[in-house]
Amino acid sequence: MKQESTRRTCVVIHNHPIHYKHLLFKALAKTGLDFEVLFTGAFSRDRLEAPLPEANEYRYRVGSSGAYESVPARLAASFVWRSLGQLQPQTVIISGYYDVAGWTAWTWARVHGAKRILWAESNEFDHPRHFIKELPKRLFVKNCDLAHVYGTSNAAYVEKLGMARNRIYIKRAVADTSRFLQNEELKKPSTGPRELLYVGRFVKEKNLELLLRALGALEQDRSCPDLVLSLVGYGPVESDLRMLAKELGLENVVRFRGKALQTQLPEIYREADAFILPSTYEPWGLVANEAMLCGLPVLLSTQCGCTQDLVKPDTGWSFSPWDENALLRLLEVVVSTPCEHLRQMGRVARELAAEYSPENCADVVFRTVSNGISV
Repeated sequence: MKQESTRRTCVVIHNHPIHYKHLLFKALAKTGLDFEVLFTGAFSRDRLEAPLPEANEYRYRVGSSGAYESVPARLAASFVWRSLGQLQPQTVIISGYYDVAGWTAWTWARVHGAKRILWAESNEFDHPRHFIKELPKRLFVKNCDLAHVYGTSNAAYVEKLGMARNRIYIKRAVADTSRFLQNEELKKPSTGPRELLYVGRFVKEKNLELLLRALGALEQDRSCPDLVLSLVGYGPVESDLRMLAKELGLENVVRFRGKALQTQLPEIYREADAFILPSTYEPWGLVANEAMLCGLPVLLSTQCGCTQDLVKPDTGWSFSPWDENALLRLLEVVVSTPCEHLRQMGRVARELAAEYSPENCADVVFRTVSNGISV
């Protein structure tokens, strides 16, 4: 996009295009907010899709045509500083304190007297936290004017880093509600085994090995199982997972379904009876929102950032990602729960997840940027 030299009300610093933030930026543009997005890179090596806006959807600039992970720090800092100097925003929204682009924007805003809003997605329990390593984060957070967070656990961590609770606004994560709320009447027949679904990357922190071992301990006739597991995704530990499933005798119980695009996911979710995310580390877990929008109850690890906000007695269950027996007991619950009760839980889950729309998130961002007061 052509780079103009003009004053903007707000500039958003973001690492790379990603579908759920793309939805937020489109919704934010419809509020009338005068903003522009600075993407450090054109895509991420870890993502299948990198949506950029069509003409006139919202203004943006891209610092590098390559992958975000490969952009040299010097070039990222130069791009951010130069672009902010051209745009002269009143407010800078910074998507975290984890890279040089964020710190460059934070410094530029401090020098030029612009308001700083932090978009924070981390939780205290994501990783071991050490006092010395937390000091730079405390400096960053305490000198921001406001913070926008996904949910309860994110807000607690930002508050612990030094921001007053009344300056932290829960804007919610953004799910593609228009896509996943379609075809509500499409439901799986009651016949056949229960299907438990996982969607995501096959990496160590997703904890899929524990899931396979718990499933292997479930008492059932594996030639005609009561519960099957569908794994949708890809990643570096896939061959290890396939080998483990074979060792556990789960060839007829576990299905590896490969990669799926966003357009394919609604049908995949609606084929299942429940959704699981067993991660040992998950800042939020947007796939849980998507599954709930498609009418599925969820089984979520306590280490998922979304668990405190999404798991209620009538929407699903939570479990420790280090307790195989606890997960096994929940698998037994899924098998023994009547189909209609699972579907009723799914309907309640759907209603809760519908609150995580791009429009609701954009409204919080718009009002805090415009007024800087309680919404």
